[in-house]
Amino acid sequence: MDLLRRPLHTFLTRATSSVPVAADEEYKITGIYSFGKGLIKRDVIQGSETAYKFLSPISTGQLVMSKLNAWEGALAVVPHEFNGTFVSPEYPVFDIDPEVAEPSYVKHLICWQTFWEMLTPRGSMVRRKRTTPETLLGTVAPLPDIDEQRRIASRLDATLSRADGVQALREKMATLRENLGASFITSAIESATESVRMGDVVVFERTPIEIDPDSDYRNIGIRSFGKGFIRHPPVTGSNLSKLSYFTFSENALALSNLMAWEGGISVTRSEDTGYIASNRFFFYLPADDRVNTSYMRHFLLSRQGQSLIASACSAGAERNRTLGRKRFEDLVFRLPPRPVQDRVARTLDALTERLDAAHSEPALDALRPSILNAAFTGQL
Repeated sequence: MDLLRRPLHTFLTRATSSVPVAADEEYKITGIYSFGKGLIKRDVIQGSETAYKFLSPISTGQLVMSKLNAWEGALAVVPHEFNGTFVSPEYPVFDIDPEVAEPSYVKHLICWQTFWEMLTPRGSMVRRKRTTPETLLGTVAPLPDIDEQRRIASRLDATLSRADGVQALREKMATLRENLGASFITSAIESATESVRMGDVVVFERTPIEIDPDSDYRNIGIRSFGKGFIRHPPVTGSNLSKLSYFTFSENALALSNLMAWEGGISVTRSEDTGYIASNRFFFYLPADDRVNTSYMRHFLLSRQGQSLIASACSAGAERNRTLGRKRFEDLVFRLPPRPVQDRVARTLDALTERLDAAHSEPALDALRPSILNAAFTGQL
């Protein structure tokens, strides 16, 4: 069933309740997240702290839009907790006529990606395009009669609340994993009876290869924040960059020299050894049986380990901090007994595997946009 489509000015009216800013008054400021994620609580400011001459108070049930980022979903219907806060002139405010449009329906409509595309067609210059109030008001979108809006909104509230519950559980699991990991690593470090030099317990190991421009190669990368490897599809040698390339062994501690400072660290498995890596990646094997490389990964991703990594990186700009091989190998740290490392590695590997499985379920990530698309194309 196709839904009746009407321009938004059918139910939206530009609010004109902006107030002059007084230097000695306080204003609780609100912003807007992109991608339909709602409003942002910002700091309370003094009028003297802003260059704006006017601010707009917002009320429960109004619609607020970012001129700059509406094209990527920076719109929101004001919930109760933001009532009475203020937005800058960059955020036009609109009243919703409740006799024509159900606010809870509008709340979902403005989270629909197709609606964002209606506001600003995609193109190479999209980030330079600002959405004006007139553009929003003139946009034609699905708007059936009020009873049908309420039915759709009720269905969406019920369905998406369950999806939100699963997402909240994901986030809780991630926090639990982080807290448990920190506790295990701290306890392991406290059990250490010796301090060691990194280069004495792990050995740099990678084998250079000569690239044949006509042969196929599978290149590997490392994600930041401990999220494992990036396994790129095969390409011919002629399509690889001009860097040097290497093979590596299973069970090697792998570090990106560009991104180790933000968790670009992993351990190779048997399925990784058919890949190659550029000279931007370091690989280390245990020098003897004192080291469990999986424990080393968890340690180097911990707060204590990341602090060590940072000390071995060049003091460049925030996102240009290169890990030096010699500086890394000269790091001194407390190494727990091998049985402690093994126990910590087993526990944290199992937790990580379960968490990764939960986060890699594509159906959940696609659920929200799929449901919204069904709702606003008359299929819900």
